[in-house]
Amino acid sequence: MSETLQAIALYDDRPFFETALRHGLRFAIITRTKVDAIEAEAPKGLVQIADTFGSKYLRPEIETARKRIVNLASLYLLETSQGDLDIAAKLIRDNTFLSLSRGGSGLLKALHALPEYALLGRERKAPIEEFLEVWSLKEKPQEYRNLLEHRKNNALEIEAGLWFGRSMDLTQTELQEEDVEASAVVRTAILKRLVNEGDAPIENQIEFAMILEALRTQSKSKTKGKKSVIFDVDKANALMISDDIPAKFHEMSLQILDEILKRDLPLILDAKNSLDRLVFELKERYFICAHEIEDTSDYDALVSKEWSKLTKGKTDIDSLLTLFLCIAMDVPAKTSLPEKSAKSIVKKIRDQGLDGEKAVAWIKATAPHEKQEGLLEDWQEFVGEALTYLLDDWDTNYSGALRFLQENCHIEKAAKK
Repeated sequence: MSETLQAIALYDDRPFFETALRHGLRFAIITRTKVDAIEAEAPKGLVQIADTFGSKYLRPEIETARKRIVNLASLYLLETSQGDLDIAAKLIRDNTFLSLSRGGSGLLKALHALPEYALLGRERKAPIEEFLEVWSLKEKPQEYRNLLEHRKNNALEIEAGLWFGRSMDLTQTELQEEDVEASAVVRTAILKRLVNEGDAPIENQIEFAMILEALRTQSKSKTKGKKSVIFDVDKANALMISDDIPAKFHEMSLQILDEILKRDLPLILDAKNSLDRLVFELKERYFICAHEIEDTSDYDALVSKEWSKLTKGKTDIDSLLTLFLCIAMDVPAKTSLPEKSAKSIVKKIRDQGLDGEKAVAWIKATAPHEKQEGLLEDWQEFVGEALTYLLDDWDTNYSGALRFLQENCHIEKAAKK
């Protein structure tokens, strides 16, 4: 069959079954007897399909069933023959009409079985009946091919995610329980290989931050031997297509490597980005075993030195609100205040007002990103209540104001003489 005829077949607006049937009759591949057999067989198939998706007694359902059965037969013929009308006509000649439609149904069932998303969790899909109901009415073959390619890529990504996960000593069960994106596991494994730590996952955000900090330090070194492979494109590419990685994952590995080099590495090496911001922006692209932020001073000290210096490892809200209040009022920043200093701050607030935005700006610039949203909510709530108690002119001896601060901040009561 000529390439011109094949192109016409693929882009013909008519169902491919009809195009192939006409072609078979024209070139005497299909006999008139075969057409009669199809006409005799078709009503049985229409009733079966109409009964499956609706009612075999309603004329509109029968008409819809006709579209379904022709679409299914067309799908099977087109995919099996790859658009070659001679082959498609011979398939019509040698098979029953119902077997052709069942062949199309089989292709859709196989498509449904492929993963909808590239996730390593246990996928929950819509029932096959719902999928067939929708896809048996689609008349454009390219839609099937696009989805088939997409889901095959998902399946390959999942396979790669599990393989790279095992290379980091992670079990399939562990990955499925996390419902993690396959690409995140692959990206993590590749990053670890690039920094010569390929046999272990990233355990927590502290370790992830340490990897990023180490890369920044290495980038400044003039000694090549002290730098990871990530800084040598040729060696990095060679590592992705080494015998250690199955060949079927090479193309994907090179693609993800390219994303790391072009997207992630420039962010890591940009001095304008704080280490905390890097962890916040990049961690969703990687698989970190303990993904929740560690409520420890270790992480804060690593990613935000000013935050760590002023909070001194304190994480309780009373100490932090005390610190924010000091920053807002331009007094030495402390997480604990003696009663006398608290009273001085109240006097200053009544003279100058309380500028809550100073503390907001400091939190946004300094606090670990994971904590910022909660801290800002706590501070705004505090300011809203503070304006009622701290600016109360009737409270001439400051007793109400100090009581409010003692309930919400860390105030050291004066020792009784």
